[in-house]
Amino acid sequence: MLLYLSSNGKSGLTDFMEGQELVIKKLIGRFSLKLFAAKDMRNYIGCKYFLVDVSCIEEQLDDFIVALQSMQIMLNVRIIPILSDMENADAYIGRLVDIGVRDIVTADSIDGIKDELTECLSEDGMQRYKRPIENFTQDTALEEVPKPKEIVKYKWDARNVKLAIAGTQRRSGVTVTAFNLAAWLVARGASACYVEANTNRHLNWIINIYDTEKDGEAYPVGGIDCYFTNEIDKDYNFIIYDCGEIKEMTTIFKEADIRLLCGSILPHEAKDYLQVLNACREMDIHKLGLCVPKPLQEFCRESLSQDILIAEASHDLFDNNINGHIYLPMVKRFVINV
Repeated sequence: MLLYLSSNGKSGLTDFMEGQELVIKKLIGRFSLKLFAAKDMRNYIGCKYFLVDVSCIEEQLDDFIVALQSMQIMLNVRIIPILSDMENADAYIGRLVDIGVRDIVTADSIDGIKDELTECLSEDGMQRYKRPIENFTQDTALEEVPKPKEIVKYKWDARNVKLAIAGTQRRSGVTVTAFNLAAWLVARGASACYVEANTNRHLNWIINIYDTEKDGEAYPVGGIDCYFTNEIDKDYNFIIYDCGEIKEMTTIFKEADIRLLCGSILPHEAKDYLQVLNACREMDIHKLGLCVPKPLQEFCRESLSQDILIAEASHDLFDNNINGHIYLPMVKRFVINV
């Protein structure tokens, strides 16, 4: 299904696709994308494409990007913004490409829009905003980590072990990493919960999207008990705290049994990472670098720390079989039967 949010002036742009196998659901008017994502998108959870006429969205650029990012976290959907006739289209394009949205319609003529929409809906999507992969894939691929064919269930000797995850910058993958770690543990026989220990309020969006009912103090999402506060009403093997961007050392992060620091360590961003590392130099911390191209991995380790771990990117909150090469050594001492 294709869901299309449209202004009155652009409501007919998808008419040429009528009669095809793709089901189109069209909503016309003015929309707050943040509210739509939180309250209405759950009604279209099965849609494959999300087409949005940016001129019908109330949010300005920064808030628009934040709303799209929340949708990326929660949904496996191809986002296609329409920027036709927008004076500041270039500013939007730059920000959209930065967050991985590269199916973008910018043509002004009807025929041009049809051609670009067709390309965006093709199997490979729009190519003009994608990085060329010739002579690139092999050089920059992350070291392949073999994934087990079957997930092994362990016995655990752990009670309320506190894992605190923080980021060195905004949007450094803390929430996805926290959920992935919880899902990884639960899939391997442990009990684990997620606690939102920051002010980003991502959990509110997630709960609204998945339409979760409260159970005691927790909101179960994807098999993981989620808490808005540290008022946990049962025992778990592991309690995972999402500390968000680490601007100062919080009590939760300092007193955690295991600490994980997430961030991009590419050369132009390494300064932020190094600053946080220096602030944490008295602590035992697992250092995580996200999506570092292979040719830069050794350089980043030499510049920052030799024990930085390189993680694969994840766009699925409940991926329970990614970055196990990082998670297992962190918790191995609590496993009875490795």
